[in-house]
Amino acid sequence: MSTTEDIIKRILLIKPALNREAVERLIAEEKNKAAGLLTDEAAAHLVASNLGLDSAGERIETKLKIGGLTSGLNDVSITGRVIHLFAPRTFNRTDGRQGKVLRILLGDSTGLVPVVFWDDRADHVLASKVVKGRIIRILHGYSRERQGTNELEVNVGSRGQIYMEPLDAIDKEFPEISTFFKTPVDVNSPGSVNIEGVIVEKSTPSFFTRKDGSEGKVSRLIMEEGGAQIPIVLWDDKVDELISIENGTRMRIIGATSRSRQDGGYEIHLSRLSEIEILATGVLPDKPASGYVKISDLREGMRTVSVAGRVIQVNDPREFTRRDGTKGKVASLLLQDETGIVRLSLWDDDINILNDLTNDTIIAVENGYTRAGLSGIDLNVGRNGRLRLNPEEIKIEIINPEDRVIQIKNLVEGQKNITLEGQLLDEPLTREVNTLRGPANVTSFRIDDGTGEVRISLWNKQAKDVEGLTIGSKILLENCNVREPFDGLLQVSSSSYTKINILKR
Repeated sequence: MSTTEDIIKRILLIKPALNREAVERLIAEEKNKAAGLLTDEAAAHLVASNLGLDSAGERIETKLKIGGLTSGLNDVSITGRVIHLFAPRTFNRTDGRQGKVLRILLGDSTGLVPVVFWDDRADHVLASKVVKGRIIRILHGYSRERQGTNELEVNVGSRGQIYMEPLDAIDKEFPEISTFFKTPVDVNSPGSVNIEGVIVEKSTPSFFTRKDGSEGKVSRLIMEEGGAQIPIVLWDDKVDELISIENGTRMRIIGATSRSRQDGGYEIHLSRLSEIEILATGVLPDKPASGYVKISDLREGMRTVSVAGRVIQVNDPREFTRRDGTKGKVASLLLQDETGIVRLSLWDDDINILNDLTNDTIIAVENGYTRAGLSGIDLNVGRNGRLRLNPEEIKIEIINPEDRVIQIKNLVEGQKNITLEGQLLDEPLTREVNTLRGPANVTSFRIDDGTGEVRISLWNKQAKDVEGLTIGSKILLENCNVREPFDGLLQVSSSSYTKINILKR
């Protein structure tokens, strides 16, 4: 067993820049910090470890960076800054013995990795009073993929060791804690994520019944920072934990999961292992989201989206019966901005604004949501949204239908609410067909605009608008949808919003 003198000699051998007096002073300082609980030999061992020497006095090699870790390494030694300490937890093993586990999130200039301490090593971390921001060194751990995920972690068992603030580790070479957290604008892939931002909206919890009969609950927060927003999804206990969170709270979320949504965006899900750190209350994002999105940027499944457009068409309201037998009302209209057109659905009391609408009225929908509709994306207000008519700060130019005309050669299957014009190549032919909703009349003909030709199908009432037209007549079709080819030609089909203008008979 090494004596104090042996350890001092090894330190001086490995660290020639130090003299004996300096080493003895470091030993004395460690003893003073421990309030006399350390022997000279124990204090000498601690000084050696802080200087980058192992218990045998040999140089500790920790050249491996976190970014270079791979699964299956049996002797991992890394140095990093403590980004977060998760609360320790106990568990029962299959043999009835109780175990303990503690996780630390460790970072260096190449990345982040969770470090998991088991049993007495977890106790060692707690006794060492490790704090966030401190640089620590892990020796003789092992790497593996976390069960059920593709996430890498380093485990420290009975063979592993931890050293606090090794003196050969230079603080400025390790990034500060804040650099390890993304903002909503940075989330562009699924997987584990740590994120920081300001809560700007929260929803009331919803309850549901699982397949096993148990009751679950879910709620959502909206986090904003970096010029973007992202939904935060809370489940069960996390709903209760954050039930009193207020808008304007800046927080960090550690150990969450980013998941892709149907609209191509992402949302953040918290698990029972995720932890929340409150940084401030009553604040605004440093870089708020831009607010309104353009209609062309709308995607299916977006939540808390704000968009503005000019009314170009309104459909009459209709009444319907819900599953519980209650009556409801719905009306729809088309909104247009310089990038496109979207259908806005108004439900129940919201349809009262129809009395105040004219074509060219500007409507701003705030905190609405989108979903798939028969004619493309549907925009809805929802219980958390609101409508504003002709807001002074929003300007949208009036766009003439002629300015929206697409050349036939540029049509693509799946386009919605397009406008095109052309000359008839056939006389309109009407026939009755069977659809999922029953028999319907459809009128078909071809048109040409000089760049190509396309087959037109007009349904029911729109068919009457082309009665009497002959070959060579010229028409303008607004708000049609492009369908799959038939007999080698793309098909353009009418919708309930289609308008037909006869330019030349």
